[in-house]
Amino acid sequence: MVKSVNMYAIREFVCLGCGKAVRVRRPKKCTRYCSLECFRHSVRPTCRKGREIKCGFCETKIYRPISRLVKCKNYFCSQLCANKFQGRNKLRLICKTCGKEFWHSKSRPLIYCSLECRNRDEEWIKKVCIHNNLIQQNKKGLNKLELAGRGILENLGLKKDIDFGEQVLMFGKFLVDVLLPLKKIIIQWDGTYWHSKRKNLDISQDAYLKKCGYLVLRFSDIDIKCRKGEVIENINRAIQ
Repeated sequence: MVKSVNMYAIREFVCLGCGKAVRVRRPKKCTRYCSLECFRHSVRPTCRKGREIKCGFCETKIYRPISRLVKCKNYFCSQLCANKFQGRNKLRLICKTCGKEFWHSKSRPLIYCSLECRNRDEEWIKKVCIHNNLIQQNKKGLNKLELAGRGILENLGLKKDIDFGEQVLMFGKFLVDVLLPLKKIIIQWDGTYWHSKRKNLDISQDAYLKKCGYLVLRFSDIDIKCRKGEVIENINRAIQ
């Protein structure tokens, strides 16, 4: 016959640490202390191989066992004290995009609280576009498609740096492959793989240039390879 066990049994005992009478529901049989703190302060000194140290922020005394004593300058009683100590020298800043308050290091002050806010700022986007365009403008040499395009223009009697310029920054916004300033014509040599992924950006760019009074001609690498005669005819018609 199985004996029933009282799941809600209450046991009374005297704490070996503070001497207080304690009543506990469903305690462990080995329980002799009312709390962990009493247990830590009641064990024999020879068993306490750690030491008491001060919290690096609030200076509260805390006990650290020898296993947790490492070579570091500061110990903390809680994660909150550690975070406050870490941010004691930080600056209070206001996010430029969302207006939210945040704290950051003096050595590297920011104006955005997150990458999402930074990526939404139009001024930052413009600066990045100009920076990337200048990098592209200063790249070493042209690719095969752009060199083939230059050959077509030279065969039509146009001279580089006199009749046309290459990799020209327009309005501080984007680069164009070829600019004929006297004719107000822009020619773009488009690689099929790359420009197939940025169709919307190309359409927006063309619309902006046309609004500024430029004629935009776009030719792909397939056009130059398979329909070179048509490319020459279209350019010739435009510059006449």
